[in-house]
Amino acid sequence: MRRMAIRTKIVATVGPACAEPAVLEQMARAGVDVFRVNFSHGNEATRAEAVANIRQVESRIGEPLAILADLCGPKIRVGPIHGGSCLLGEGARVSITRQPVIGSADQISTTLPELIDCARPHQALLLDDGKIRLRVIETDPPERIVCEVTTGGILAEGKGINLPETELDLPALTEKDLRDVEWIAASDVDWVALSFVQRADDVHHLRSLLAEDFRIVAKIEKPKALERIESIVDAADALMVARGDLGVEMPLPEVPIIQKRLAKLCRTHGKACIVATQMLESMTASPTPTRAEVADIANAVLDGADAVMLSGETAVGKHPVATVRMMQEIAAEAEAYEATLGIAATVHFAPARTTAALAASVRAVLAEEEISAAAVYTASGTTAAVLAQQRLPVPVLAMSPNRRVVRQMSLLFGVRPVLEPAPEHTREVLAAAGRHLQALGLVRPGAKIVVLSGRPIGKGGATNTLVVHTVV
Repeated sequence: MRRMAIRTKIVATVGPACAEPAVLEQMARAGVDVFRVNFSHGNEATRAEAVANIRQVESRIGEPLAILADLCGPKIRVGPIHGGSCLLGEGARVSITRQPVIGSADQISTTLPELIDCARPHQALLLDDGKIRLRVIETDPPERIVCEVTTGGILAEGKGINLPETELDLPALTEKDLRDVEWIAASDVDWVALSFVQRADDVHHLRSLLAEDFRIVAKIEKPKALERIESIVDAADALMVARGDLGVEMPLPEVPIIQKRLAKLCRTHGKACIVATQMLESMTASPTPTRAEVADIANAVLDGADAVMLSGETAVGKHPVATVRMMQEIAAEAEAYEATLGIAATVHFAPARTTAALAASVRAVLAEEEISAAAVYTASGTTAAVLAQQRLPVPVLAMSPNRRVVRQMSLLFGVRPVLEPAPEHTREVLAAAGRHLQALGLVRPGAKIVVLSGRPIGKGGATNTLVVHTVV
C-alpha cells in the first residue's frame, strides 16, 4: 500500500534518475499518482520501457497510476556553436541567420528559420530562459535579423529562444509531435500534454488524432494563450500552469497571479489544474528544500491546484524518492489548513449543467446529513472531475468500467478511482460503492454515503441521480 493519501495529486517526471522499476515503485508508494514522460528527451525505446515499467509497478502496488505523455511542441532553440558556446557581450551586435551556420559571437542560427520573417525592429528576443536578452535593431528578410545584446552572457548551443513580443504563426504540433502522437495513440498512455498552446483549435487538432478516451492537458506557456484562455479551458480536459516559459515571456511578478487565476478558472469549469516548474528545484542536488519552495507548494495547494508536478527533481535529481515524500508532507500540511477555511467552489460545467448541479447538491447534503463519503459511477470521468472541484470534506470514490478512465481520474483532487464493471441497476452501484469504500478503509457498515450515477448506467454525460445510501 501507499502512504496515507493526501488529496492533492503528485505528478513526477520519469528520467535516468528513476527509470528502474524499483525506484518507480518507491516513488509510487511515497505518493506519486501520475508519471510524466517528457517527449523532449529520449527516444521511442526509452519511452516504451518507461511505460512498461510504470505498468509493472501499477500491478505490484495494486492501485491505478496514470501516465502523462508531454509533447515537445515548437520549442525554438539556438543552433550549433563553435566549441559549444560563445560570449555575447553587452552592447555587441549579433546576427541571427536563416541558413544553418556554426555559430559564433557574430552570428547564430536557430531551429526555426521562420523567426527571420516574423521578428520586427525593437522587439525582444530572450535566450537561455531570459538570462541573455537581445533587441532587434535591423531586419533583412529572408536572410537575417540583426540584434543588439542588451543583457550579455555565455550562450550555449541548444538553449531556448523566447519571443514574447512576436506573433509566431506556428502550429502547436510539429512534425516530431505528429510522429509522437501516432506512437502515443497506440500506447498505454492516459493523458497527453500539448505544449505552447495558443488557441482552442490547437487542442481540437490534437483531439482529432486520438481515441475518444484520451484526455488532454493544455500547457499554458505563452501570453497569447492567456488572451484566449476561456476557449482553451473549454476545449481541454486540464490546464498546466507551466511557469518556466511563462516566467520568461511575461514579467515574473505576474506569474503567481496568473497561477491563482488559472487554478480558479479550472475549478469553476470543472477541469483539473496542474502547477509545474521548479517546485522543489533545490532538491535536484540537495536532500532538503528551501523555505521558499515549501511555501510555493503550499500556496499552489491553497490556490486550488489538483496536482503539483516534479520535473528535473525526479528525472535527473539525486533524491527522487525523498523529493516525492517532501512534496507529500508539504501538501498534507496545506490541506490540513485549507480544511479549516471551508472553501467551496461554484462549478458551471456548460456541456452538462445537470452534472454540475448534482455535484453542488452533494455539498448541500453534507451540510445537513452526517455523510462519511461521496461516490460516483462515471463512464467518462467527467462527473468525477466536476465533483473534485467541490473540494468536499469527505473522501470521494470514483468508479468506472474503463481502465484508462480510472487511471485518468488519478489526477483529480481528492478522488480515489477504482475499476468497476458496468452494473445493470442503481442498487448495484450503491452496493459497489459501499464495498470499495470499506475495502479502502474509508467507511464502516452503517455509515451514510452520497452516490451519483446516471440512467442509463454507463452512458457518458448521463449523470442524473443522487442517492443517500447506508452502507451495509
